[in-house]
This record gives sequence, structure tokens and C-alpha cells, in this order.
Amino acid sequence: MSKISGRRLSLATALSVVAAAGVIGLGLSSPANAVCTQSTDSPGCGSTSSPAPSTSPSPSDTDVKPTDGSAPPSSGPTITAAPSPGTLTPVSGAATVKGVFTLGNGSPLAGATITLTPVDEALPADGSTITPTTVGTATTAADGSWSFTLPSTLPSTLQTYADDNGGVLSLEASFYGQAPDGTLLTGSDYVDAGVATGSATTEGSAAARAEATDTVAIHPDTDETQVTPADSTLVDSADAPSDTAMSTWQSADGTSATTFNPDVVDGVDCGAVKPKIGVPVCVPSKYVIKQHDYYTSVGEAHAYYDSTAAFEYNNTLSSTWGVATSVDGEHWSITGKVSRKNSTGHAVGFANQGPYWAKRFQIPVEYQDVDHKVVCPGQKDTHSYSILPVKYDIPAGGAVARYGADVRNKDGVASYRNSNPSYRAVLGKKQYVTLTSGTSITIGYAAKVFGVTISLDTEYGTSHFQKITAGSGLSEHDIWGAKGKISGNPGVIYSY
Repeated sequence: MSKISGRRLSLATALSVVAAAGVIGLGLSSPANAVCTQSTDSPGCGSTSSPAPSTSPSPSDTDVKPTDGSAPPSSGPTITAAPSPGTLTPVSGAATVKGVFTLGNGSPLAGATITLTPVDEALPADGSTITPTTVGTATTAADGSWSFTLPSTLPSTLQTYADDNGGVLSLEASFYGQAPDGTLLTGSDYVDAGVATGSATTEGSAAARAEATDTVAIHPDTDETQVTPADSTLVDSADAPSDTAMSTWQSADGTSATTFNPDVVDGVDCGAVKPKIGVPVCVPSKYVIKQHDYYTSVGEAHAYYDSTAAFEYNNTLSSTWGVATSVDGEHWSITGKVSRKNSTGHAVGFANQGPYWAKRFQIPVEYQDVDHKVVCPGQKDTHSYSILPVKYDIPAGGAVARYGADVRNKDGVASYRNSNPSYRAVLGKKQYVTLTSGTSITIGYAAKVFGVTISLDTEYGTSHFQKITAGSGLSEHDIWGAKGKISGNPGVIYSY
């Protein structure tokens, strides 16, 4: 391994960034407060499952940084403008949720009644069944689209759900209908309503209003017997970083689901079958089959060369999960998103880790496997399923938080050469940059829950952030965004 000294040496000492909506904060280095601050893995923070790459430089080798011997890539702009504090733009008006429903083959589902129920309605863990409360209904248009505007003043119960969830009312939008032969055709979307407005606007409420619209296909549900997760799927497993898009369908037992077709029942393809409109309504109920805690990756931070990294996830769950749904309990897909903004009661994270260090950070989250039982006139009862996050929950004897997968492969000269030049920037000596308001990170493989891989997005804020602090090495410290400019919405800051 060769080295190069004096490459684009010291930079301006006064650094900061002008970023839209206070995207990043920057200043002189100082530690971040956190629970997990050990410099090496420990029981308090969990342990890493990935060994250190043998090619990693020594942590003490920080005078000049490693290079591959070729001419250095072009660097980005030096961060020299004055910072502006992050501000949250208030939202106004009643919240509207919307989506699109289709047949299995993608054709629009027109004229169908969509029923909205609250996700946060308590589900007893003892297996007791509840009939979901109807918040409202909507009818799909000719193109399958639907929308529902909540009242400006919510009923007290719904307002409590929203208050406990950071100003966000999470809703399940469901369709239940019968094919001409009586087969149940069903589909569910999960949507968030940002109901905190004006001076009470929260980061979660603003983010909910910016969520993209989902398109959900209905599928036949013929499962007459409840499927209970195998005990093997209750085992907590470490996350694995992946650049591969999540499969449309997953098998809970780990077998391939590439050939699975949810519309084929007993050899008959129901993808083009239209449900009967205006028939007697099917009656849904639901209850918890199992609940379990799984450690879930909510962020990561990177520190190459002479830098140190910090990540903090403070006081509230500030993430939006992809919800897994299934019509048979064996094959699952991610359908819609649900925000969890409820209090954790803890500030967790890490500070001053590095150099040549990068890991994901995990917190324990309670998940429920929920059975959705449906009774239709003249037909047998059927079951479909969803996997939902509930709350931050430390298992008995478990860590308050822990390190997840090693992600150092995202840093270094090779990754820097492959990065988008417009996403690059230069961080000066003893300066730090922090991702805060207006930015978020997406983790496609956040946890494996009941055998199903779950995704999530974490919204950065003043209490949920990634931070990188440069040292005083001879070479400049280069950084770049994973999905955008440092002064935009980079997602994650990578380091070289």
C-alpha cells in the first residue's frame, strides 16, 4: 500500500455550509452526547458480526491517507459558507391521505370502497380479537386512485394516537371484496397523515405530508387456517448491508420466491378478476399472533483517514417502516409505510469512533405479527397477515442499543473514485459536519423480522443525526453524499 503526502493540504479553518432548510450543521469539533460511546465493541453496545478488513490502515496512521497510487480524483467544493440554523416550515390545512388500488394484473380497481382504520388502535397481546374502528371510507376513481381528507378537529381518540406518535396518525387503507365465484380479493395500504399543523408542526408531520403515493394490487385470499411464525423466525439476526433492491416477494423460510404468483389459486390466475361492487360487506377483525423484539438498523456513520464518527438517535423513534403483508403467511411483500414517532425514553448512539471505522447502529424494536381475519357472506373465514413495528422495547437482559453491520466498504479511495463528482465536498481540519433537518437515510435491509426483511427511513433532526469530524492530518479530508450533495439530501456522508 503506497501513500501520498501533502495532497491538497490544509484548508480554511472557519467552515460551515449553507444548506436548504438547515440540512447540515458545521463547526469546531466537539463530542456528541450518547449512551453508547465505547471506542470498541462491548456488551453495552452489542458486538459486530463482520471482521475488520485486513487491508484497513492502522488507526494511528493518520498523517497522510492511503491512496491507490494513481492521480487523485477531483475534489468537491470546500465548505466555507456560514451556517444557518435549521428551521421547520409549518404545514397547514387538514391532512389528506391517498393511494392507488389495482387488480392483480395492474388494471385499475374502479368504484371500490376503501376503508381506513387506525394502525395504533391497541391490539391485546393475549390473542384477543378486535374489530377495527372505521376512521372513514373512500371510493376509487376510474384510474384506481382514492383520497381521504381527515377533519381539521379529530375525535379525541384519534388525536391521542397522533399525539403519541409525534403528530402523525398512521392508517391502514383496506379493500375487501368478492370475486364472482365468492373468492375473497383483498389488499391493504399503509399511509401516514401529518395532523400536527401551524406552530405545533412536527418533523414527523411535515415528513408524512411529503410521502409518495403507493400503488397496491389486490390478491385472492383463500387461507382458511391461521399461519403462526416458526420459532426459528424469532431469533434475532444481524443486519447485512446490501446494494441490491429488495425482492417484490420474500419467503419467510428463506427459500426463493422469484416464481411466486399471488394471483394463482388452484391453477387459476385471478389477476384479471374484478370483484363484485355493491355486494354485502365483508367484516374484518384482527389480533396479534406473536410479538417479539428485533434489533433494527436506524442509521450509520463513517470515519476514514483521520476522522471520527458519531450517530445519535434521541428520545423518540423517528423512522418510517415499510410494512410487510401476506395473504398466505409464507410469502411477503412490503406494502406502504407506517411512521413510528413514539417516545423511546432514551438517547442512544455513539461518539468519537474512528478513524477507519464505519458501522450501522441498531435499536431494539417490538414487532407484531397480526392476523387479519375476514368473514364474507356465504364463505369460509380467511386470514391475511401484516408485520408492524410497535415501539422501542429493550428485551430482558438486552442492550439498549448495539452496533450493526460493518460498512467500511463504502469509504476509501475506490469508493471515492466511483462517487458522483457533484456529490463531493472537502472538510477542513478539526471541523465537523452534521446531517440534521431536512434530510433522511434509507436502509433497505434494516432487520429480519419473523423471517421477513424490513426496510425503513430515518428522518434526521436535531436529536437524530449523523456526524463526521475531521482530524489534523496532512492530507485533506474528502466527503461525499450517498444519494445527493452534502448541501442537499445526501442520505449518508461517506468518508475518504
